[in-house]
Amino acid sequence: MPVGLTFLLCEWMKADSLSGVMNSPRKMIIVILAVLCASLALADDFKTINGKEYKNATVSRVEPDGIVIKGKSGIVKLYFTELPKDVQERFHYDPQKGAEFTSRTIEEIKLSQQQEIEAGKKRSEEIARNLERVRQQEEAEMQRQHEAKMQRQQLATQQQRQVRTQPTYSRSQEGIPEYTYELTQDYKIDLGGITIRFRRGERYRGRILVDHAEIDRDGKSYTVPSGILRRVN
Repeated sequence: MPVGLTFLLCEWMKADSLSGVMNSPRKMIIVILAVLCASLALADDFKTINGKEYKNATVSRVEPDGIVIKGKSGIVKLYFTELPKDVQERFHYDPQKGAEFTSRTIEEIKLSQQQEIEAGKKRSEEIARNLERVRQQEEAEMQRQHEAKMQRQQLATQQQRQVRTQPTYSRSQEGIPEYTYELTQDYKIDLGGITIRFRRGERYRGRILVDHAEIDRDGKSYTVPSGILRRVN
């Protein structure tokens, strides 16, 4: 028993003896406390009715249905139903209270496990909802990108159709004299994906206007810089 607790019990018993009021119930309490404290403080060997031994173990807690010991193998609970009769009596085992405590403990464990299962189920459902939300967002984004791509393709197709249906040449103004011109360098015109090329040295009928020139080819007039033309007649 710890020295401090021993001293406290001795002083208590001494005071009661001097006062002459120490009665039997009080003596019983002191004896029980002394026994329990001594049991909890000292290391001991325990052997179950099945023959399993726990050497040099210290009792860390006494419960209605068993004792919790601490030793080399760690912390272990030994139930009174698996311990010899003398150990049961030593720790004042009451079978009825022990059974009630065990039953209550089992119910608490079941309740705790059920709560953990329900909490895990809620977490799983929440994760599933989040995944579904992400999947829907990804599908919506893919649909938006697809629609945007289709719109771009439709717009490009419309532009190509407009290029093919609209005149690809400029109309000459009336009254502007026409001459034959020779190209002094290569030149190309991009018309909606269609490239019209003019080669250096080629000659075409055309007109010089204020800020540009026009040359005719295949019945159409094309706008070109006036600086790349040289009049030949």
